[in-house]
Amino acid sequence: MIFKKYTTLIFASLMLAAVISSCKDDEAKPDFSSNKASLQQLTDSVAQVYTSSAEGHDLGQYPKQARTVLKQAVDLATQVTTGEHTQAEVNNAFANLRRAVTDFSGRKIAEVAPENLVAKWLFNGNALDATANHHDGTLMSGIIGNAASHSDGGVLPVLTTDRFGTAGSAYEFANGAYVEVPYSTALNPEILSLSLWINPKESYGDNYIMSLNKWNGFKFQLQTDNFLFLTLKTGSGTYDRDSNPGKMVNGAWHHAVVTAGDGAITFYVDGVQVKKENAAGTAFKIVAPVNLAIGQILPKGILNFTDTTSPFYFSNAAFFKGALDDIRFYNKALSADEVLKIYNNEKPD
Repeated sequence: MIFKKYTTLIFASLMLAAVISSCKDDEAKPDFSSNKASLQQLTDSVAQVYTSSAEGHDLGQYPKQARTVLKQAVDLATQVTTGEHTQAEVNNAFANLRRAVTDFSGRKIAEVAPENLVAKWLFNGNALDATANHHDGTLMSGIIGNAASHSDGGVLPVLTTDRFGTAGSAYEFANGAYVEVPYSTALNPEILSLSLWINPKESYGDNYIMSLNKWNGFKFQLQTDNFLFLTLKTGSGTYDRDSNPGKMVNGAWHHAVVTAGDGAITFYVDGVQVKKENAAGTAFKIVAPVNLAIGQILPKGILNFTDTTSPFYFSNAAFFKGALDDIRFYNKALSADEVLKIYNNEKPD
């Protein structure tokens, strides 16, 4: 009887051990019988979105980084659909891919504040306005020297390589060359923002970027230390403000934005606000039409070389030296988020 009792106990122990071992084996072997149909369908759909998208910095295109991230998500999902994975892993891949395509759709380059965009000079082979407002520019030679000894510089702005390394997609300014845009009240709004890419060749005090009748309207330039500098006439006075400590760097492309007429003058460099100062009142409406000058202090056709009391008296040359590109003119004060959006859309990858 004792032997039979022990035999029964041993058999029971062996059976329990077998059951425990079987449970452990079951735990160690994941269930790969997952349903991948939804993931496969989403992967195919997103792969088509990626294939049909275009990389670039123009409207409707996507930044290189955005397409790279989406491609990585598609590749990861493809690995899951073709390999042995649990349902939890499949579900995670599905959620990750859906999140990736949602993020990607938000990276599509769209116009910033289109309802307030007065003009956009892309300088892609010409000085035409890329909006439907037709504020087209004309390439002009400018005056150099001073009142006593002056001459026409004899050169026009020259197409050059932009910040992406694309030839013929920016303009180089030298020896007084500038772009002249016919006057329009739309170019003389009460509130304005200027956005552009700047690559100065050298530093000097009269490095004029844009001017509408200089200090009788507004003028935007670089100072000797390459700080951005705006003069704005309002009903309350004339304000001179600079971007110190934010500055441009000779021989390098940087994004610059200035907003004015909303009670302050605010400067941004490469998407970041660097300075904001009070400037009461809105921008002054100039008395008589004066064409907008890009790269010069004034259009050469109205310059006066003899009457020192004339608002158009030419005391000395004041023109831009370097390259400019992708100039945007708005009739509103861009927000910090809008400035950053423009910068991210337009910056090199």
